[in-house]
Amino acid sequence: MLRRPLPPPERLTALDVLHIVLGALMLPLGVLIIVRTLAVAPTVLGFLVGGAMLAFGFHRLYLAGSRLRWLRQKRGEKSR
Repeated sequence: MLRRPLPPPERLTALDVLHIVLGALMLPLGVLIIVRTLAVAPTVLGFLVGGAMLAFGFHRLYLAGSRLRWLRQKRGEKSR
């Protein structure tokens, strides 16, 4: 199944803000999981879960930043 490219965003929505907030919350949670895993019982699963939370948080914030840059570019083109 082929994916079609997403259209440029029209505006910043509440869902966009929610994704940014959740992505930002995943970063300290991932660090906390890794620190607690080291303190209590170092396990591979603990490091994988903490690392996955960090990676997914960074990925979400990267995508949100890309979307916001795309939105700014689109608004800049409209004002010209």
